[in-house]
Amino acid sequence: MKAENDVDFSIGAAGALSLKQANLRAVLREIYHRKSATKLELAQSLGMSIPTVTTCLNTFISEGLVVTSKTAVYTGGRKAKVYDFNALSRISIGVKLLKEGASAVAIDLYGNVLEESYFDHVFEDIDEYYMAFGKWVNAFSSALPYTEDEILGVCIALQGLVSSDGEYVHYTEILKSPGIRRKTFQDHISLKVSLMHDLDAAAYYEMLTREDIGNAIYMILNKNFGGVMIYQRSIRQLLNVSSGTLEHISIDPDGPLCYCGNRGCVETFCSVDRLEEMIAPLSLVEFFSKVHSKSAHECEIWGSYLDHLALAINNVRMVINLDVLIGGYLVQFIDDDDILELKRRIDKAYPFNRIGSVVLKVSKHTDEAIKLGAAMSLVEKAIKEY
Repeated sequence: MKAENDVDFSIGAAGALSLKQANLRAVLREIYHRKSATKLELAQSLGMSIPTVTTCLNTFISEGLVVTSKTAVYTGGRKAKVYDFNALSRISIGVKLLKEGASAVAIDLYGNVLEESYFDHVFEDIDEYYMAFGKWVNAFSSALPYTEDEILGVCIALQGLVSSDGEYVHYTEILKSPGIRRKTFQDHISLKVSLMHDLDAAAYYEMLTREDIGNAIYMILNKNFGGVMIYQRSIRQLLNVSSGTLEHISIDPDGPLCYCGNRGCVETFCSVDRLEEMIAPLSLVEFFSKVHSKSAHECEIWGSYLDHLALAINNVRMVINLDVLIGGYLVQFIDDDDILELKRRIDKAYPFNRIGSVVLKVSKHTDEAIKLGAAMSLVEKAIKEY
């Protein structure tokens, strides 16, 4: 008797192939999320027959995606085989490309870091840069103990708004280039290349690593400030790729000039670059040491920073009141008291506190979430589109 989700081979070769592929994808996703399972567990969870699950598992074993575990479980009779998802059967590479340089990470299929590399070149939209960048990526990938067929590709997360088809970048004022294209990178890199907005990559990694992030305003406190909306565990671009660029909300029309051409954007008050200008010649470590020691001058600067951040958050909350997630480079320097002070300033400036105080959460990641999110986006695609 055929189980509900099994392939119906009586409907023709084309249809059967499609349904067979659907079964393979379903079993792969299930064992990927479980990490280990018996045939019976997979069959019961997916509503499939044991023979169908067996066929799928045999396919994955032949491709190295699944291995038979050394352990077994008792089911009342003979021991049942346990099948493990093989996270090291394929790997993915994520690259964080900033104006100051780039860094790459190779991860297994569960996001565990295998190797890292750094590219100490300022970005320039010229052939020499792309050639050097490609040479670096190729050297990094070829040094890994994997063939090109075993590497899912390279996802480059950069400071620009990527088109919906992933082929070019709409807006790259930070990188000072009018039209970066995926093909330009691809011409110099042997692995398949994809592009991703750096904020989207970081937000995606947050969603992967936290179950408590369903809907949130994500503020990333990096060298350049960024903000994006997470809704129903997806990154919302709404009408077009520029929707959700919270860093360009103007909070002072007479404020400093932003790289976008407008004045007083959140970027000009809440980026790490701006904070470092304000505290020079102190380093961030020295500055926060003084803040946490209650030094009056440094506390005044920090208070002004928090006021502007609170204003930006409340402006977004007037449109859609969600939890707020703070992440990025700066979170490694701030402590619980800083977060409580930010929360106090947000609540003080918000006129509807009777409805409820702001829910403020802090990321466990610094700006490394960008390249990890980029790499994991390729893993998700591979699992979903097997």
